[in-house]
Amino acid sequence: MELWVSIDILEGRVVRLIKGDLGNMLVYSNNPAYVASQLASTEIDGIHVVDIDAALNRGDNMEVLKEIVMSAKGKAVQVGGGLRTRERVEKVFRIGVDRIVIGTILFKNRELVKELIRDYGPERLVAALDFNSEGIVYEGWSMASLMRVEEGFRLVDDLSLKYILMTSVERDGTLEGPDLRFFEKIPVERRGSIFASGGITTPREVKMLSSIGYRGVVLGRAYYEKLAPIKDYIKAAKGVASAS
Repeated sequence: MELWVSIDILEGRVVRLIKGDLGNMLVYSNNPAYVASQLASTEIDGIHVVDIDAALNRGDNMEVLKEIVMSAKGKAVQVGGGLRTRERVEKVFRIGVDRIVIGTILFKNRELVKELIRDYGPERLVAALDFNSEGIVYEGWSMASLMRVEEGFRLVDDLSLKYILMTSVERDGTLEGPDLRFFEKIPVERRGSIFASGGITTPREVKMLSSIGYRGVVLGRAYYEKLAPIKDYIKAAKGVASAS
C-alpha cells in the first residue's frame, strides 16, 4: 500500500484544520518548502498538497506550490484545492505536479472533467469523494452533493477515473482514528483504487487498511506531531511491520 503525507497550505503556512473548520486550526510550519524537502528524504510514496485558500475561494498559494514541487526532489506530488477551471489545472500541471485531486467539478462541471481526462489521461486525476454522515461533500467541504457514496462510485466509473481519495470529514485532523466501520463496508473490489484519509493516527491503523486492500493512505496530523516514527508508518503500509 502507498503512504502519502499531506501538506495543507493556508496563507503560506502548513496547517491542519480540525474537521475542516477554519476556527479550529493548528499551525505546524511557516516554510512549506522545507517540510517538502524533509518528506523527500523519507521513503514515503508521495506528497499530497491541499491549497485550502483555493478550496475556499480565498485566493491561492501557487508560488508556494512551485516551491514545494522544487523541494520534493522528484518525489511524487499531487495537488488538490480549488481546481475548478481549466486555466488553474493547466497552471498546476505546468509547475510539475504529477496528479491533481478534483472534487467540485465532478459535481458541477463534468464536461471539464472529460476534457481533462482526454488531455492528461485518467491516471493523472484523483476523484475526491469526501464524506460525512450526510453523504459526499465538496467545495472546501462547504457544500453537500446530495449524493450517496454508491452514486459517487458510479460517477467515477462513468468518467473512467482511475483513483479515488476518500476523506472522512468528521475524523479529519482529530487523531480519532479512521472511520474503519465505513471503510470496511466499501466493496473489496473497489479498495484497490482508493486512498483513505481522515483521522489516521497509528501504524496499526495503516496496517489494518493495508490488510483489507486499500491502495493507499494519506497521513496528516500524526506525522507533524510525531506520534510514531515515519518509518513505522511506511513499514505498516508495506506490510513488513509489527505495527503498534
